[in-house]
Amino acid sequence: MEELIAWSVKLSSGSASAKDEEHFLQWRAQDPINEAAWQKLHAMEQELGAVPVNKRPILTQTMALIEKHSVKTKQKQTFKQIGLLSVAILCTFALVLVQVGPWHQEEYLATTIGERSTFTLSDGTKLTLNTNTSVNIHYALLKREIVLNAGEVYLETGKDTQALFGRRSFWVNTKQTKLEAIGTKFSVYQKDDNTRLHVTEGIVAMHSGKHTPVRAYANESYSMQGATSPMKTALPHQDPLAWLDGVIVAKQMRLDELIAELTRYQALSVRFSQDTASLQVSGVFQLNRKEPAEHALHIIEQTLPIRVTNQSDHFMIRKK
Repeated sequence: MEELIAWSVKLSSGSASAKDEEHFLQWRAQDPINEAAWQKLHAMEQELGAVPVNKRPILTQTMALIEKHSVKTKQKQTFKQIGLLSVAILCTFALVLVQVGPWHQEEYLATTIGERSTFTLSDGTKLTLNTNTSVNIHYALLKREIVLNAGEVYLETGKDTQALFGRRSFWVNTKQTKLEAIGTKFSVYQKDDNTRLHVTEGIVAMHSGKHTPVRAYANESYSMQGATSPMKTALPHQDPLAWLDGVIVAKQMRLDELIAELTRYQALSVRFSQDTASLQVSGVFQLNRKEPAEHALHIIEQTLPIRVTNQSDHFMIRKK
């Protein structure tokens, strides 16, 4: 309809050239719909032929205004399309920035039983994985995230100098909680049914379920289980960071708890008689040696009133 009005205005204005009339004929022949529309408009013009001569300029002006409005509408549609295209380009550019920028990182890290390894991430964070630990690392434009699948990690968060918009938030997620680091050093231990946190420097905000976030400060330890609020715990009967130096430091620790820790570093099955599991042990046990759990058993046997026997598929601890 807009093209038809434009042709009508041009042809009735007296300014149309022979080439314009030729193009008009081509336009009519291009599509039956164009020809039908022209015939209807032509018939309407014939009916309006009775309009007095002095009124015809009004008709011409009206048609011209319609054409002018049509052109403006086209321009608005064009600007709208350009705007949408610009938004699409910006979104695509942002997606590319997120995916390939220097701040982006996707990585999987893991250690085997008895292995401990330290890594320096792209933001300067130092990440140490304890024995039998695995993590997924997701670094994006506005957020840094480490998912602790299993095991234990120690983190010293980096300054994040490559961030585009200031320092990005830093999160460690486990099965039971989401931990937000606020310029800090801390360890996280993902057990089967709970998460243990120990902060050595700075602050860590704990987000559990719908509870108000709880902040942990330097030298504080917390335990998180399910959607319950984090529980502050006393310092354990072992140094929570001694493993970084390749040792376990036990302080009046139950024997069964100590053996459970030692067997994280060596696949070993140990059983207890009922009167031995609660015996208390203190000492320093080396992890940087072959078969650390088995070696520790022989040391403990010399200090406690117990006898350790090697069965076919496990070690048995009984009282002497």
